[in-house]
Amino acid sequence: MLNGQIAHSYLENTCTLLIPRPPVASQSLKSSPQPAAAAAASSSAGEEHGQGAESGLSGAGGTDALHVDRIRNCDIFLDAHDLYFYADVKLFKFHSRRTFDLRELKTLLIKYNTALNQYQICLRCLPLTAGSQEGSGGERGGGGGSGDAPKPKSGRKDYIATFLHLPTLADATRTHLPNKEPLVQEWKLKRITDQCQIQLDSQERTYKLTNNFGYGYASQYSGPPDTTELDKAVCRISDPHRISPIQRRQERVVDEMKRFSREQYKMNFVELQVPSGHQNPLRYKPKIYETSMTQEQAHLLHNISREKSLEQQPSDILRQNEIDCGLISILLAICYDVRTTNNDPTCESGWTRSILCPLYCYYEQFDNYRDVLVAFMRRMITYPLYRNFELGRQCVRDAIEVLKGGRNWLINQLLLSHQQFASGEPSRDSFNNYYLEDYIRYVTSPSACSDEHMRLLARNLKNVLMDVTKQHLGLGVTEIETELIKELMQEMRIDTGSEGSSPQQHGQGDDELDLDNDTSGQEDETTTDDDSVITDSFDSMDMDMRLIENEIVYEDDEEDEEDEDEDEDGADEDEDDSSSSTTTSSEAEGNSVIEQCSNSETAASISTSTK
Repeated sequence: MLNGQIAHSYLENTCTLLIPRPPVASQSLKSSPQPAAAAAASSSAGEEHGQGAESGLSGAGGTDALHVDRIRNCDIFLDAHDLYFYADVKLFKFHSRRTFDLRELKTLLIKYNTALNQYQICLRCLPLTAGSQEGSGGERGGGGGSGDAPKPKSGRKDYIATFLHLPTLADATRTHLPNKEPLVQEWKLKRITDQCQIQLDSQERTYKLTNNFGYGYASQYSGPPDTTELDKAVCRISDPHRISPIQRRQERVVDEMKRFSREQYKMNFVELQVPSGHQNPLRYKPKIYETSMTQEQAHLLHNISREKSLEQQPSDILRQNEIDCGLISILLAICYDVRTTNNDPTCESGWTRSILCPLYCYYEQFDNYRDVLVAFMRRMITYPLYRNFELGRQCVRDAIEVLKGGRNWLINQLLLSHQQFASGEPSRDSFNNYYLEDYIRYVTSPSACSDEHMRLLARNLKNVLMDVTKQHLGLGVTEIETELIKELMQEMRIDTGSEGSSPQQHGQGDDELDLDNDTSGQEDETTTDDDSVITDSFDSMDMDMRLIENEIVYEDDEEDEEDEDEDEDGADEDEDDSSSSTTTSSEAEGNSVIEQCSNSETAASISTSTK
């Protein structure tokens, strides 16, 4: 899908657009493998468009009828500020600063000038008032609009910027905004093709637009496809010849937004849910330089190569970019399957290689590498088992290495995909007919796809990979990750708070013990009478001991040492008892003193007896 430029001009409340019709491609479209239906469709189209040719152009014949058919082959999408005009094989985009008046738009008349070979569209705009100004953004395409009033800016911000020696808002707008492409949500555009009519060279008669678009490899197939056993679980479009490429892309984007799971992405963002016994896909390294071809694959390659080679077909230069983008899209799906299965294909490999490639599912056409990477990354975090953004980037790096020097590995994997599609249930043989067989012939042809050309694709893909971010996916991935990080931090705070509460409880227990000790001291004060009696008896005994101290003779020192040990043990036990039972601390102290007195009396009796 090639992009074109639109010339525009504003006159009061009318915007006039001039759209050049793309040149006729030199490569003729291939008929579908279903000749009967294709012939019937072309014959009916010829009868309908022949009348238009007879009335619209003088001397109308078969060539003029085909010319008119291509003129009417358009698809148009419109919203308040954007117009997407798909003409035959080319997409034209226009973004207006003025707001289109769509309230009374019932029929849009498109004038075609056969001498200048261009379309002319006039759209009404809402009048400019003091309260409503123009929207932000700039026109895409050639030319400049008139009547564009600048948006009023705050003088306070400009004063602060001048004071800090920073560029003002006006300078930033004048420097960056004209070159910045406005962000357009294409899935919100409204299709108005059924409300449009085309007029040839100011003729009175008008004609409705037709839909007969190409699909498949380089968009060279036309007519209804042969889908006898279509896998509807994978292929979402059954009649690609009636749906323009821009509408196919819209349907893909909407389906991906519906099927994207926030919870599944959160689970794979933290850690890939790898089954036991399987290697982590992020750590796997594919061996692209070690490949071998089975006898069955060699026979299949021989049969495909026997058909008309690409060297003998006229090549359209404008289609080359579409072919290369399609090859990269197919290769990325293969790299994901190889990395996640450790190069050991499973029963789900055919589904994985088809669901991740928009060419198979929606017959989509790409014209730049960034759209290819964004589409792959969106589908990679939406459909398969492992949905991780970094895993997708690893698959892109694998594709870059393959393009650098893995031609044999790529051919082998394309043949393997052909076998999986042909033998799968349900059958996906239509993917082989419209894409894979042509791409196998393209990759195996040194003149059509040389090593230098593949290395150029690798360099371009590497440069684009550096620019693609999570914001380009349009699925709110950054917001989801931020939300998940906040949830994890909140859980960590809760865990930290529960762990920090236990030391506080221990501290409270120590405080309670101190309070108990204080209360025991108070109890000691209340029992001063008992303590004074015990203390007086102890003092009198101590005086007696001093009087007979010089006369005491100890018979056995070992028995005394044992007695001292027993006294110390008893004192320790008394201390343990006092610490364990704080309520009876005063009684414990009284008992210890009494025991000491009894021990002293025993020692005195022993000494007198020995004397």
